[in-house]
Amino acid sequence: MNPYISDILSQPAALRDAVQKFSTAPLAPITERLQSGDFDRLVITGMGASYNAAYPAYLQLTGLPIPVMLVNAAELVHYMDGLIGTRTLLWANSQSGRSAELLHLIQRIEPTPPACILASVNDKTSPLAAAVNVCLPIHAGPESTVSTKTYVNTLAVNLLAAQQLAGREVEPLKSAMLTAADEIENYLSDWQARVNDLDDLLGDFETLLLLGRGDSMSAVWNGALINKEAAKFSLEGMNAAEFRHGPLELAAPGFCAMIFAGASTTSVLNCKLALDIVEHGGRAIWLDSIIDLELPTFVFPIVDSVRPVTEILPMQLLTLVMAKREDVEPGIFRFIGKITTTE
Repeated sequence: MNPYISDILSQPAALRDAVQKFSTAPLAPITERLQSGDFDRLVITGMGASYNAAYPAYLQLTGLPIPVMLVNAAELVHYMDGLIGTRTLLWANSQSGRSAELLHLIQRIEPTPPACILASVNDKTSPLAAAVNVCLPIHAGPESTVSTKTYVNTLAVNLLAAQQLAGREVEPLKSAMLTAADEIENYLSDWQARVNDLDDLLGDFETLLLLGRGDSMSAVWNGALINKEAAKFSLEGMNAAEFRHGPLELAAPGFCAMIFAGASTTSVLNCKLALDIVEHGGRAIWLDSIIDLELPTFVFPIVDSVRPVTEILPMQLLTLVMAKREDVEPGIFRFIGKITTTE
């Protein structure tokens, strides 16, 4: 089997491994320090899929009594290193633990280190893992090229860690994630048929966009990323609210948007946008767990409390659709490697 597809299908087992091995012990001292006021801010950083996967946890953590920021690591090291002070809790995501920007950042702040550095990595022997105060392994196992298991497990471990740092019970969230793993496994058992269904649903188009809000932005951004990587298909992902501020002018015959229903907080707004796109001559495909009566819908499993964990599934299947259309083998790199070691 194609190694990229094999990685997609092995996500449920990898997710179970990450959830079952997640321990609250390493984070307990950091949680206590948060509660006692030792930190004046929390800065979360990463690159690519590792950055995208942090977004749902970032949203959860904005309820903390200190400022919380999610910053691209390249921008942080070159333009925004002033955000890191001696009372900062710095959280770095890097599946390899060897990304150039993260290692450069660690080197740069070494003379005046922050109060604590936390890292979520897949490789526990990596330079990043060795350089931080607390390491949270994501237990994704080997991965061939494009981030699949590492994205899902980073997202899951970040959410579990955020739950603990916010002072909430972790066990119910772990249980929901194990349920999600079962749902993903069942969903992917018929993956080829689902790819065919999505191909038929998409039909012909000239322009395709991904839209969402809230924690669905994690799948929107990563969906755009992995379609470029895995299918060599240029795809933009953007916030659904931002789409109204100008890009709605794209709505016309030949235009198609795939729109995540997302959280109930804004799902009605997203649905109204989809209907407006259709009214203006474009097409909209609704992404949800149930079929919408007014919109063509691509259904995927949702476990409410951990919805972002499963939202990447239609994006991964989209890469297989587009790879076939672009006549490329999915997930095979041409110019880059698994680890980006050059800025």
